Amino acid sequence: MAVLIGMSSSVKGKKFELSLDETFVGRNTQNQISINDTSISGRHCSIVRDGNKFSLHDLGSTNGTRLNGAGVTKIGLRPKDIVQVGNVELMFDGQDVEVDSGTSSDTAKIEVVAEPVQIPRNFHTASPFGNRSDNRKPWFILTIGLIVLVVAALTFFIIRMFFN
Repeated sequence: MAVLIGMSSSVKGKKFELSLDETFVGRNTQNQISINDTSISGRHCSIVRDGNKFSLHDLGSTNGTRLNGAGVTKIGLRPKDIVQVGNVELMFDGQDVEVDSGTSSDTAKIEVVAEPVQIPRNFHTASPFGNRSDNRKPWFILTIGLIVLVVAALTFFIIRMFFN
């Protein structure tokens, strides 16, 4: 039996069986898998079963459907694939799932949509070392100033010792 396992948000740890020929995922309560999250469309995507093969179909959702990080419209599923609907991640799994070998006519219908990745200007990654910014210039100026001050003081004391 194939399942979707919730990996994030309010569905974390929940298992959804994929026993129907077509299982709909979305925010609407009439879907077989209903997830109450504002990033998910009313009828976001579907998972279609053909024997023991499964495929993921985006249904024109606002925020798109992703498989393992790539935007998709229609694609075959393999065990351990991560399906992202809106901001919610689900893992596809199953012991009796057949994986398409890539030679059938079904594979020709698979369409992957490449989306350009745009990183916002204010994007920061979490780092144990804090935010990295170039703050070397003030320290450089301060260090040069201290060196000049020390050299001036030494010169003053040396001149005073020998000329007094």
